[in-house]
Amino acid sequence: MSGEMELPHPRLAQGTLLLASMLTIMAGATISPALPAIQREFATAPNAEILVGLVLTMHGLFIAVGSPIIGALADRYGRRWLLLASTVVYALAGGSGFVLDSLIAILVGRAVLGLAVAGVMVTVTALITDYYEENHRDTILGRQGAFMSIGGVVLLPLAGVLADIGWRVPFLVYTVALVLLPAMTFALPEPSRHEPTSDRPTSIDDVRRTLTEFPLGTLGLIAALGLVGQIIFYMTPVQIPFYLETRTGASGTVIGAALAASTGAGGIASLLYGRIRRSLSVIGIVSLTFGLMSIGYAVIGVSGTVFGVVAGLAVAGTGSGFLLTNLNAWIAAVTPESVRGRALSLLTSAFFLGQFLSPLVVRPVNETVGLGVMFLGVGMVLGMAAIGFAFAAVFVTPPTESTLGSDQQITK
Repeated sequence: MSGEMELPHPRLAQGTLLLASMLTIMAGATISPALPAIQREFATAPNAEILVGLVLTMHGLFIAVGSPIIGALADRYGRRWLLLASTVVYALAGGSGFVLDSLIAILVGRAVLGLAVAGVMVTVTALITDYYEENHRDTILGRQGAFMSIGGVVLLPLAGVLADIGWRVPFLVYTVALVLLPAMTFALPEPSRHEPTSDRPTSIDDVRRTLTEFPLGTLGLIAALGLVGQIIFYMTPVQIPFYLETRTGASGTVIGAALAASTGAGGIASLLYGRIRRSLSVIGIVSLTFGLMSIGYAVIGVSGTVFGVVAGLAVAGTGSGFLLTNLNAWIAAVTPESVRGRALSLLTSAFFLGQFLSPLVVRPVNETVGLGVMFLGVGMVLGMAAIGFAFAAVFVTPPTESTLGSDQQITK
């Protein structure tokens, strides 16, 4: 896109995109403090311990499965209508847990919620990359990450209070998504494209051209970072409620406030992303991300108090606040507009597949060594990864938009 798109209501459009971004963090954060209560409610159900963990992460699997399809639909038929439909489904599927009595039925609702979250996340990020040029876009993507974290800061303590009232009550929070529909309809126009997406040919030559526009090696690395990063990050909302309850006897309100420390720190970090990006390459920011998460997880692992866990969560959250913002900016810089929706959907799939896999990967380790040792061990692994990416940042800088259309050469 040559130049930023002229929006009829630029401030309202930006505010709507940022508020819509909060819906993605709400998908898991809203019910995290209620997990212990849900487990007690369904304690007699077969495989209850595993299934309750999946209540928090089931949507991640369906985001991962649905995102490539949604990305293709967004590239071919447009972003706006898909965002509106996804928002409606989000409210209905997310709120369904308030009335459902079966753990399996709740999981089905969470699966449908996942498809809706995929629609919201892919289309909102694609609209940001369509509306804004590179420098401004990095700032807006940073604000997007901040708003996602702000959503956690507000919602996690609220969800903790609601969870103390009853485990069903936090599910009602999802219905607030409907409030955004009028602003989405009024302020978010469909971007005009150089090549109309609705009548593209589907010949072999067209397929080959599309494939050549994908920097597959770079996108593979980005997707791998998103997958591993989320497996590690989601240790906190899935495991910390149980860690705090067993070690300190913390209530749902305290657990929600503790988790909010992580998302609040991530929000501050995201707001600083635009400035940091001017000084560091995206690979350098990956190193910074893993370094901060390493320190935070090590602190959690050695701490036996609420204060210590909160301090660790804040440091780790600062690092994780850069993760999605940085990877989105990296994708936007190396992919042309015509395939950007599909490229972003690849990261979305990897990111939320990591959420889904997190309890499945972490559970055997936890049962073998315990939560404290596990957090400490993960912190040490992250520290080694941070050192590796720091060395890479010295010798390798990723492609930017200035290289698109040439040979995707690695340049500053």
